[in-house]
Amino acid sequence: MQLYRMKAEFEGKNRMKEFLEDNYVCFGWHGIGDLEKLDMAGLAAKLAEAFGPAGLPEREWSRRFEELSLFAYGMRDGDYVIVDDGMRIHLGDVGDYYYLDLFDNAEDGSCHRRGVTWLRSLLRDDLHPELLAFLEQDGEIGSFGRSVTEQELERLLAKPALSRQGLIDEETLREALDILKAAMRSEDPERRERAAIAILQAARL
Repeated sequence: MQLYRMKAEFEGKNRMKEFLEDNYVCFGWHGIGDLEKLDMAGLAAKLAEAFGPAGLPEREWSRRFEELSLFAYGMRDGDYVIVDDGMRIHLGDVGDYYYLDLFDNAEDGSCHRRGVTWLRSLLRDDLHPELLAFLEQDGEIGSFGRSVTEQELERLLAKPALSRQGLIDEETLREALDILKAAMRSEDPERRERAAIAILQAARL
């Protein structure tokens, strides 16, 4: 699956409460219509029209075009999205893009939407450093850059236990765990028992 990040604040308003209650996320700008009816060239033309004769600096325009394209065309049903509200993150399973004409206005602007099945919420401080670095990247929306398995996602959603205390790096932790797992296959029952106890103790940290 692919993993994406988004901000809870959209057009100056924190929408996390309604995202969670109504099971959706939104992104984009009003006045450009249903994105399912546009290809990339059509989207570019619509954005140029929406920004008016003065337009935007090329770098800013490119960023907005890229982010809106990612939301409308990059995400797929079954991908995961993490919405960051500043203190907590909210993980959800993304659904298809849909457009609501009723909200295509300057007052609301939430017309470009995707359904979300919310799975869990976590404190930012409890996340793995790699995931925190991803969430702190520039931009309102972004892709993790590689596919993630369920197992890797679980790893990203938690700090390495001993790393919380700054005692040891994650690679060393994994190496130590591999050694303990090998010891559990020993012919010496006492050695197997000690290894099992050590693993259980580490899991409780």
